[in-house]
Amino acid sequence: MKKILCRQGTLLAILSAVVLVAGCGSSGGSAAKTDSFVENSYDSAGAVYEEAAMADSSFASNSSGASAGVVADTSRKLITTMNISAETDDLAAVVAGVENKVKELGGYIESSNMSNNVSYSSRVSRNAGITARIPRDRLDEFVDLVEGSTNITNKSVNVEDVTLNYVDIESRKNSLRTEEKRLLEILESAETVEDVIAVEDKLADVRYEIESIESQLRSYDNRIDYSTVYLDIDEVVKFTPVEKESATTRMGKGFAQSVGEVAEAVVEFAVWFVSHIPQMILVIIVIVLIVIIIRLIDKSSKKRRIRKMQKMQSGQMNGPVQSVVNPQGMPVAPVQNVPAAPGQNVPVNHQKDNTDGNK
Repeated sequence: MKKILCRQGTLLAILSAVVLVAGCGSSGGSAAKTDSFVENSYDSAGAVYEEAAMADSSFASNSSGASAGVVADTSRKLITTMNISAETDDLAAVVAGVENKVKELGGYIESSNMSNNVSYSSRVSRNAGITARIPRDRLDEFVDLVEGSTNITNKSVNVEDVTLNYVDIESRKNSLRTEEKRLLEILESAETVEDVIAVEDKLADVRYEIESIESQLRSYDNRIDYSTVYLDIDEVVKFTPVEKESATTRMGKGFAQSVGEVAEAVVEFAVWFVSHIPQMILVIIVIVLIVIIIRLIDKSSKKRRIRKMQKMQSGQMNGPVQSVVNPQGMPVAPVQNVPAAPGQNVPVNHQKDNTDGNK
């Protein structure tokens, strides 16, 4: 059936070329009529080729379906994506082993990064993220390596079936290839410049679509042939348990963990204390200076108060003598303090009555 349809298409193409030449001679090279004829002849031939392609694909599908189911399974287009979270106590060794294994399996590292966590209380000191592309038929070998060298905490797999999309894109590509071939045949039989320009414009559009579709198919092929593995590795002191433990074991491990946390806190405090010694020395110096300045100011203030009191006392002794009045209202001679000779008693408050003098 395919041969018959192809012969019909070839015959139609020859007839279209003959009519094209006759039409160009009778019309004197009219551009509008030429474009219209080229489009009509192209559509007719394209319809024949599309029918042939559909018949061919239908025959192929029927024959494949009638043959065996194994062939259909191998033709499926599957995109596999895997996410793995793991722990290790030697990050550098694990990363080196993963990179070597990827090269050995024929894959490649798409991206890789490593970070250091600067934190006193964090248990995770370093972390690495790797995006690896592994051949789909050797993915299990890579997973076995990761599971054997690390402690897996999380693993997930996603498989996307893109068979229908892939077949649709390939069918579109085959149709465009048929259109391209037919346009090349029409271009060879074109005699006027207008015919050549019209066919070449259409041919450029078809080729652009073919390139776009081929780019999509290459992207699909890469994702299908190479599985993507997102690997996240943490460097830890103690691995996360993956199995449920008994109460006694959990209590013992909890107590040991608490002791370890206390010891770790002491170590972290010692590290903090030693690392902050320069700042503490500076603070102590500032505090000592402030205390010295305060004491100097207080001492100077006390001295000023003492000098002021001494001046006040000396001023009272050198000032004018005031008379003392007795209770009867009569003036009394001021008391003069006369130093006494050694061995003599000093009279206390000896006042002389001035009444005799007045008399």
